Amino acid sequence: MMLPRWLGPGAIAFVVVWLLLLAAGRSAFFRDPGTFWHVTTGELVLKDGFLRADPYTFTFPGTWWVPYQWLGEVGMALAHRVGGFDVLLLGAVTILATVFAWLTARLLGTGLHPILVGAVIALALAAAGSHFHVRPHLVTLAFMVIVLSLLTAADAPGPRFNRLFWLIPLCVIWTNVHGGVLGGIGTIGVAFAGWVGFWVLGLPTPVMTRRDVRVLVLVALGCGLSTFASPYGLDMLKTWNVIMGAPELRDIISEHRPLDVTAPYAWPVLALAGVYLFVLAGVKPRAVRATWLLPLVWLALTFSRCRHASLFTVAVVIAITAMWTHTRWAHWLAAHRPDLYQPGRDGVRPWWANVWLPVAVVVIAFGLQMGRVPLPLIGSGWAVHDPEYWPVEVLDALKANEPRPGEPNKLFNSGYVDGGFVIYHAPGYKVFVDDRCEVFGGPWLKEFSETEQSPEPGPVLLKWEGRYGPYDFALTRTATPIDDWFASSPTWCVVKVTPTATFYKRR
Repeated sequence: MMLPRWLGPGAIAFVVVWLLLLAAGRSAFFRDPGTFWHVTTGELVLKDGFLRADPYTFTFPGTWWVPYQWLGEVGMALAHRVGGFDVLLLGAVTILATVFAWLTARLLGTGLHPILVGAVIALALAAAGSHFHVRPHLVTLAFMVIVLSLLTAADAPGPRFNRLFWLIPLCVIWTNVHGGVLGGIGTIGVAFAGWVGFWVLGLPTPVMTRRDVRVLVLVALGCGLSTFASPYGLDMLKTWNVIMGAPELRDIISEHRPLDVTAPYAWPVLALAGVYLFVLAGVKPRAVRATWLLPLVWLALTFSRCRHASLFTVAVVIAITAMWTHTRWAHWLAAHRPDLYQPGRDGVRPWWANVWLPVAVVVIAFGLQMGRVPLPLIGSGWAVHDPEYWPVEVLDALKANEPRPGEPNKLFNSGYVDGGFVIYHAPGYKVFVDDRCEVFGGPWLKEFSETEQSPEPGPVLLKWEGRYGPYDFALTRTATPIDDWFASSPTWCVVKVTPTATFYKRR
């Protein structure tokens, strides 16, 4: 069925993905503790300026720490001011829907049947979905799509290298939003090196002269220097080095772990890798272009750390879009199954045909949330925190006992994920731990993780009290060894017990 000229397939794809993610992400998108402290940090930056010391814990008070995602955090804080977690969810879902609608429109532009395109996009969503959270890293996903699109567009006869200079201001913004800029710069460097290498080997490449090589060096240098375009300068690089240089995180933080091919979340990733390799196998070896091989780099990185799965996903879809018409599979389908593949199937439409409907639905949803109109999916009150995952049911007790300035405020939390929750909901406490790996370091977090899982955590808990001072409060996960230790101690009294968490106060 042909769509009218005023309605583009990208618009339809946006609305479908947008509604799907609003439904699926109501609470699932808020299962990362970073969401909470990112908002609080953004507020602190707006109020006090750029931070350079830890303001949240009693274990590392005043320790060197810079919020290297400060611009993304400020954006989250401003969105939260406007409409709370509903607007944060709306923003996250809108970014993701824009990304996958763009990918859908690009893939449809090859002439593939919408059913085939829908299957690939559905697989891509499944492969990337485990890393969809309300955090600045979603901007990395969107910016990576821009980077890969510019690179694949340039990797063709008659390149327009001048467009590549747009990568420099993009990296400047990216540097201040999320550390994923390192992945973007690395991707740019690999692509440029591939182009030069292919030129030397006489393979297809946009590089034709030494002048082209100099242009690429200039762009790469500008992108690299962009990492200093931040109010934190070298401290940003120091933070990234601490995080990426801590091997213990692979055993502690789920998103830093290697891809577990036996886990269900990995199966769509492996299936998408199979689709990519199948399409790549259809290209004659001497016709392969360097940017079509970039998904192999991100596949290797995904096996190293599963957090890269979403970036591998968009790299695959963009590569398939670029190389499809050069495959033997495309030629065979065009000759034998024109119902499944017909180049030029979709007519040319004005740009606004893919834009007006997404803008309309987002504006309507934003208006409903601003007006506090309760409606499923798009209205106010839709975003929630799962009480089976977060200690929501002890919030009343936490707030009722929240210390005022100058009062004892040391709260031991038995799970690092609860640190961010308390930082946001009850900032009067100083927490024991949260998920800011750069503050605590790998060895310290490893000891905490081992104690959390130990059947007899008491000796270590007492050792920590001797090191950091007596705890004034405790928030534990109910029916865990740490919870049992606090429950059996005469020093502590139970304030509130819930199936998820228990709140204690020192007698």
